[in-house]
Amino acid sequence: MRGYVLTERGKILVAMLIVLLLIVPSVVLVVYSTTRNSHPAESPETSTDIHQNGTQTVTDDNIEPASSDTSQTGPVSLNIDAGEMTFLFAPDSQTVLDDNTSSMIGQLLSSPKNTNDSKIAVNIPQLPDDETAVLTTVILNAFITHNVSLSDIIFFVYQPEPDTETFEIGISFK
Repeated sequence: MRGYVLTERGKILVAMLIVLLLIVPSVVLVVYSTTRNSHPAESPETSTDIHQNGTQTVTDDNIEPASSDTSQTGPVSLNIDAGEMTFLFAPDSQTVLDDNTSSMIGQLLSSPKNTNDSKIAVNIPQLPDDETAVLTTVILNAFITHNVSLSDIIFFVYQPEPDTETFEIGISFK
C-alpha cells in the first residue's frame, strides 16, 4: 500500500476549505439573527406613549407623508434604552428624511447602547440600484448631520415583500 503526502499547496487548500466551512455559516447566522431581532414584535399602539423603559411608539397620527403619494412614511418606533428605532421610507417618492425621523435619529444617538466601540446597524430592503442609492444617501446624510463617522455605519439587507413601495428601515447599535 502506498502512502499519500500532503504538499504545502494542498495544506493551504485544506485550511482555506475548513475556514470557509466555519466562517460562512457563522456570518450567515449573525446576519440572520441581526435582521430577525431588529424588527419590533410589538403591536402598534393607538397613541404616542413614552414608557418607563424609554420606549416611544409613534402611531399613524404622527406619521407625515413625504409627498402627495398616499403611502405613509416617517417614524414608527424608538427605544432609546435598547438603542433601536424603526421608520418607514419610500425611495421612489422621497429624497430626504422628514424632520420627525431626523430628530428621532438624534434622540437614538443619546442611547446608552451608543458607545465608542459600537457600530450602527441599518437594515434596508433589497431594492434596484437607483432606489438603493437614494435610500443609502439619505441615511448617510442624516448621520453626517449628527456628526456620525461613516465608518461606524453598517448596512444589512433584507428581502422585502413583493410590490411594496414603502419600506421599514431599522437602526440599532451593535
